[in-house]
This record gives sequence, structure tokens and C-alpha cells, in this order.
Amino acid sequence: MREKTPRKFSTTPGTRDVLPPESTRLLDAQAKVLDRFRLHGFREVVTPALEYSEVIEEPKLRDSAFKLFDPDNQMLLLRPEVTTPVARLVAQRLRNTPPPYKLSYSLPVYRRAGVGRGQSAEFRQAGVEAVGSGSPGEDAGAIALLVDVLRALGLRPGTDFALVLGQAAFYRGYLKSATPGVAAGVLAALANKDLVRVDEISRALRPEVAASVREIPRLVGPAAEGSVLERAARYAGESGEAAAALENLRLILGHLRAVGCLDGVMLDFGLIGRHDYYTGAVYEVYASGLGFTVANGGRYDNLLRRFGEPLPATGFAISLERLVSVLPEQDPAPLVVLVGASVEATRAAAELRGSGVPVLHLAEDLPPAEAADYARSVEAGWVCYPALGGVKVAPAQGGEPEIVPVDAVAGRVLS
Repeated sequence: MREKTPRKFSTTPGTRDVLPPESTRLLDAQAKVLDRFRLHGFREVVTPALEYSEVIEEPKLRDSAFKLFDPDNQMLLLRPEVTTPVARLVAQRLRNTPPPYKLSYSLPVYRRAGVGRGQSAEFRQAGVEAVGSGSPGEDAGAIALLVDVLRALGLRPGTDFALVLGQAAFYRGYLKSATPGVAAGVLAALANKDLVRVDEISRALRPEVAASVREIPRLVGPAAEGSVLERAARYAGESGEAAAALENLRLILGHLRAVGCLDGVMLDFGLIGRHDYYTGAVYEVYASGLGFTVANGGRYDNLLRRFGEPLPATGFAISLERLVSVLPEQDPAPLVVLVGASVEATRAAAELRGSGVPVLHLAEDLPPAEAADYARSVEAGWVCYPALGGVKVAPAQGGEPEIVPVDAVAGRVLS
């Protein structure tokens, strides 16, 4: 009888061990995501898990971060996201090379917020950051790359996922022009998706302004149709910032239309981003059957000023665990368990791998029934033993074994 595991040897709250086949799906998805990033010219970087606390300025991120102290008693944070560390990296390490910098990553992040409410304290983000260009084409390129990644993993836009696109500067510009006194409170409520609070604040405003404050966040509709933009244009009024933001959004949509990426894109003028550093286009991806976002991103033109490099930037991050949870089910990769403690078994395993057959060599002499049980436990489809003239192969689910030449096994088990 196994002893009960002491609590100190259990995983900490909000974390978990990831076992096969989930771990295999996670790493396979990560590899495919990084392949698409490379196809679009993004180069991968790796930042430290620990950052000085001054690096992370965003209040929500600082509050959610795990905090430690180094030997000099300086506060350190386990990175709660990757965008800010990449901004620091660009300012420190790439300042002598020409922009734009197109960088990608796939790294674990750590947050205290949400533990105990179905969210994780440790999860993996894969994303890109394009730093040094303020072009709407760069925003559209990031969005198109995100759509490309999701399509490459088998998700269909408009059916399996929707990309919701907003413009943080539009509502901010309108509020600054029409009712600057309540701008901060309204934007804070909207960042938390609290439309009830927005409505409460609006009751103290002039009727015509109150109506606009309530209605702009409710301007939602398919990007492929022009009606939402037309309705939004009525609220730009005399605000140059709101008008410029709307024109920026039109240009982004033009680029997306040119590459066939408007399917599944929804406009939402109530989306301004959850972080204070967003300054322009912002977007979130929702997948069918999942209550959380799968990915989010946007433009953050002021973040790098903190590090002495006033460069515009845009990018996105994908939550890989959430992404994997909504991917179409796939059959596990073929695997053969080759059983045998002899030198002949070792040689046969090497020859099978040389012909492209994934082989788990179990270097013990097990009877067929036990070997089949083991094969099923590791999701292997076949069991084989070394034999004269090849290997003896049988399905792990049961069936008569037969002797097959080594060079013919691949055609048999990989089909």
C-alpha cells in the first residue's frame, strides 16, 4: 500500500503537473505556434523569470506578481507577463541595431490573481512583439499572424473562434473632448468590462453626453460590415484624437481585408484593453465553449519610454494551455513498444527508429499480456518482439501477432 503524499510534496495552489497526453499536445502546439512565428520573420528571445520590481509598472500586474528579495534586499518579481520584459530587453540590448525589432517568445508566467477561481498561478504564454513601427500595417500584421496561428492549429474563424477588435484611443479621445472630468473613472470601469458602472457615472452628465458615454461601448458588430464604423463616426465629433483613432482602425481593417482575415473579426468599441499601457488597436480572441480569452494584444506606444527608448510597439500573447483546451481532438502519434532484454531487441529498436518508427524499448522480458497492458498505459498502438527475419508485431488492443520485416514495419504501423 502506497503511503499518502505529505502536503509539502504536493503542487502549490494554482499549479499542477501536466501529464501525457496533455503535455504532448501542449508541446506540439507550442512547436507549431513557434513555426508560424518564424514563418512571419519573428526571432525568438528568452527573458529571465526574475525581474527587478521596478521593471513592471502596470498596477494590476504588480499586484498579481509573486515577490522575492535578493541578497541585497532588493525586491524581485517572477514575471507576470512577457511584454514588459521584452520592452526592457529591446531598450537595453538592441538599441544599437536598426528597428523595427520583430521578436517572439514562449515562456511561463506567474500570477497570484485568480488562484482558487479556476485560473492558474503558472501558465505559458507564446507571443510576438513588433517594436519600432507605428504603422497600422504592423497592427494588422500582428492580427493576421494570430489568425494564421489559430488556423494552422485547426481552428476556424467565425466558427471555432472570434477575434474582437477595439480601439483604446477612440473612447479615450471622445471622453477627453466631451467630459474630461469623468474620463478616468469611466475608462477604469470599462477596462474591467463593468458597463453597469459606466452607466452609473453617466447619470451625472448632460443628457446628450450621457447617451454617448453609454452607447459607444455598446457599438459592436462584424468588421466585414461598414455599419459599426459609420455609427462610431457620429461620435468622433470635434475630438481630433477620436477621429484619428477611427481612421487608424479603418486602415487596419483595410490591411486585414487584403489578406483575407476579416472572417471572424468583430468590432467592439467598448474594448480598450485590460492594461493601462495600451494606446491604440486592442484585441482579444474568444473560443467556442471557453469562458476566458485565448489570446489578447494591442498597441502600446508609450511603454518603452520608461526604459529610455521612445519606440512605438504592438504585439499579442497566446495562453497555450487555454489554446490546447479548445483544439480539435487528434489521434495520438503512432508508438510501438518493443519488448526484450536481449542485444537483438536493442538492435531491432534502433533499426525501427532508423526507418522512422517511434519506439519505446522496454528492456525486460514480459509476457504478451503484460506487454499489451503496458503499451495501452502509454497509449502505444503496437507491441513487438525481436524475431528471426524481422520483428513479431501485434496490436496493443489485441489480435494475432505476425512476423514483419523491419523495413516493412513503418508501412504497417504508421498508416
